[in-house]
Amino acid sequence: MNSPIAINKPSCPICASSSYPYFYAGEHRVFRCAQCALSFVSPQPSTEYLREYYSQFHLQLEAGGGYELHENRIGLDFPAKLATLKQYLRTEKAKVLDVGCGKGFFVKACRDAGFDAEGIDLSDTAIAYATDVLGVKARQVRLEDLDDAGDRYDAVTFWATIEHLQDPAAVLAGIHKVLKPGGVLLLDTGIGNDWLDRWLPGVVQWYDPPQHLFVFSKESMRTVLHKTGFTVQDIDTCFERNRLRRLVRVVRGGVYALAARIVAEVTRTARVTPFQFTRFSVGNLMSVVARKEG
Repeated sequence: MNSPIAINKPSCPICASSSYPYFYAGEHRVFRCAQCALSFVSPQPSTEYLREYYSQFHLQLEAGGGYELHENRIGLDFPAKLATLKQYLRTEKAKVLDVGCGKGFFVKACRDAGFDAEGIDLSDTAIAYATDVLGVKARQVRLEDLDDAGDRYDAVTFWATIEHLQDPAAVLAGIHKVLKPGGVLLLDTGIGNDWLDRWLPGVVQWYDPPQHLFVFSKESMRTVLHKTGFTVQDIDTCFERNRLRRLVRVVRGGVYALAARIVAEVTRTARVTPFQFTRFSVGNLMSVVARKEG
């Protein structure tokens, strides 16, 4: 009788607790932390692989890119995000850094709202669009390589970016460093281990490697922010730009989850795993506000 194949179970990169295999997503393996419920890809793709991936991703659709499919939806959230930014800022003439700015659309929205805003991103094609087409200040640079950035910004925005990073804690520590005392961090990301993920384990839209290397739970988000020096001000586990859309999101997710449960029960006797390679286009969005004390 053959012995079972031993699986290397990496420690959680956030809280260092033990993990367990969660599922395969193509060639990538996803693990989940037994303590803070962070889901993460291990081993991770190389930096070179990811840089090439995102350079391609930000090209026009006809050139093989995919970012355009998200641009309109993302832009519709800007008024709600700007309102939150204004709510937590302590100055009307704030200096704002958008980390992972993509093509620079939120940087432009901030500048149009009167903020002194700039962006950084690793994608050369995205930065070229931001500077050449939108005319905003943006650089292809890593956060840790910013020159003279210490205690410089009143706010850092970090939209739909933390899940893409190879070392989220290191980037959050870098953000903490460039914020002024009392500065605010606003971020959002897909949430795992919430009610919808528990009903549709591993198949909500956020489990999408190599694009998403991490899916944070509320618990793991609080942990990583605390470890990098932030005080959490607010976590909304189901962000939407208005109440009606929030209701629609919850109902839609519930319908998907109920249908999946019914199908799973019906097919159980046939020994079929109907959702093993399926990813549903549903999932809740976590919106976070944290502050650097001072």
